Amino acid sequence: MNGGVVAAFDWDSPSGTAIVTRAAAASHAIEALVLAPGDVIELRGARDGGEPLRTDAIEILASAAPALGDSFVIEAEDLQILSGFSLGSNGAASGGQTLQSQGGGMARASYTVQQAGTFDLTVGYFDETDGVSTLQVLVNGGIVADFDWDATGGASIASTASRATHLIEGLELHAGDVIQLAGQGDGGEPLRVDYLEFTSVPASPPDLWYVRDGELHVALNDGSGTFTELPTGILDGGHPSEKAHYAVDWDGDGDLDFLEVAFPDPAAALPDPIPDELVFNLSAKVYENDGSGGFSEASAVTEAFSIPLDGVYGRTGDELRYILNFGEAGDLDNDGDIDFTATSVAGQELILFLNDGDDSFTKTVVPFPPEFTWGELTEGGADVYLSDINGDGILDLLFSIDWEFSNTLIMISDGAGGYDVTGLYGASDDGNGLQIPADLDGDGDLDVLFVAVSDGGGVYAYLSDGTGARQDAGGSFPSLVSGELNGVGLLQIGNFDGTPGAEMISASIDDPSVGLPAGLRVIDFVPVGNSVDLVQGSLDPAITGQLTAQGDFDGDGDLDLILTTETAGPESQVFLLVNDGAGNFTLGDALVPSVTGLNPYSFAYVSAGEFGDLPVV
Repeated sequence: MNGGVVAAFDWDSPSGTAIVTRAAAASHAIEALVLAPGDVIELRGARDGGEPLRTDAIEILASAAPALGDSFVIEAEDLQILSGFSLGSNGAASGGQTLQSQGGGMARASYTVQQAGTFDLTVGYFDETDGVSTLQVLVNGGIVADFDWDATGGASIASTASRATHLIEGLELHAGDVIQLAGQGDGGEPLRVDYLEFTSVPASPPDLWYVRDGELHVALNDGSGTFTELPTGILDGGHPSEKAHYAVDWDGDGDLDFLEVAFPDPAAALPDPIPDELVFNLSAKVYENDGSGGFSEASAVTEAFSIPLDGVYGRTGDELRYILNFGEAGDLDNDGDIDFTATSVAGQELILFLNDGDDSFTKTVVPFPPEFTWGELTEGGADVYLSDINGDGILDLLFSIDWEFSNTLIMISDGAGGYDVTGLYGASDDGNGLQIPADLDGDGDLDVLFVAVSDGGGVYAYLSDGTGARQDAGGSFPSLVSGELNGVGLLQIGNFDGTPGAEMISASIDDPSVGLPAGLRVIDFVPVGNSVDLVQGSLDPAITGQLTAQGDFDGDGDLDLILTTETAGPESQVFLLVNDGAGNFTLGDALVPSVTGLNPYSFAYVSAGEFGDLPVV
């Protein structure tokens, strides 16, 4: 595989027949072979006399998901080297080889997850006494561990005396997730990685967070799908351009904190007359989690930034959302801390706010691609999403822009601050209302499900070839329905029925004019050549609303759903949809009671995450 021998054997049966008959049929199994998209399997052999090396078939079967408590090991030689590492032989290593950093720069290697589940991940390495190396472990670009190799006992060489391990508990992983090792050697200690050991453990059912009465709340899960609501004391703004909150593990301790970015004076209007350049203040606050859903302000900084105002939109954009529209947050520059994105209609800019490592940020403008210089940002087309579309461990951009036909550009990071447009998608003149990166056709890379609005509206699939480019450039976008479909709400994509491949579930599509009645519908993605069909399966007309989050909320091993609904009057309710493991859902009791006078959109974006354990009373 990829030039390395993984099996060598003789065809030397003394029984059977001397000719090709059913009695001579044989097979040879190679177990625990780690495969990734693009790997090359080669058969190489030699005939002998009357036995002309007749090969019949290769069958590739996914290994069964490990039972709770079972482990499997990925050796250093099974990891994909991205930069700075080389393989070295070492008799003290578990597989006889290690990854060893070369030179003083950053070394990176990755592993693409093939078994979904919750795992304790043990990193095996050699911690020598003649230097202090550092290593970060990232999952899909987010840091899950950051530690020094600073042993003072043991040995100054990579031997049994210097073998060490680091445990990362409770990682929830999905097939296709990318685990990346990124580190730097020091002096005589050249960052030698030995193996990754995955031990299957019970999943920690996720918690919830949302906005109630202008304040962030978390609802901690007791492990069975029963939630205890706790106010955080963190106030939320009305419009996402006024104040944005990101649930991120800021301090790397395994639970989610909150990053708040905001205009200190959201009521301020643009000055009159309109200047050529606008100077504005931006504040960033971090509220750290104590592990039990209690939050305290850990840092706060206010910085001045400027935006050159566009000759057209800067003169008419007198509302706050025209100045800055906050996007998503993540580690954009792969340096281990949290950055965030924004767009400015008034300034016609795509902006990255890159973390300086000291709780402050630097504004970086990403140039519009030359081929789209006639494009423009408008109120309906100025959103930016993050996803590792090409699977290299670095977050890419999904950037919505208006130009003739509204589109979202797939902008692949080059790892050095630049972005290349590899594809685009859109089906209407009014933009895309929802975009979900997921492996829709089961080929191991990320595609995008998107919802176009207004004329040409509908639910569509953009299929990537693994680089971000469109897989079938000559075809049309596969669609569930297109035309005048409006009002498509929040959808969820995942493996809900336990069979290979992902499904889409919606409870908000309702358009009798195109034959789509309201209800909870399960939609399968069926690969057909270079395309995919979106085929409706079951429909439960008794369940309608917005599907805002998914997760194994009751701890039984399958994916459940969170449903929000509007009741009569300005009220909302939140329900748990319990999965029976085969993609059939039962509506449970309301998780959070409705509150009279509550804005119906306050619960519109109930999100799932790990905020910690219930506090001990």
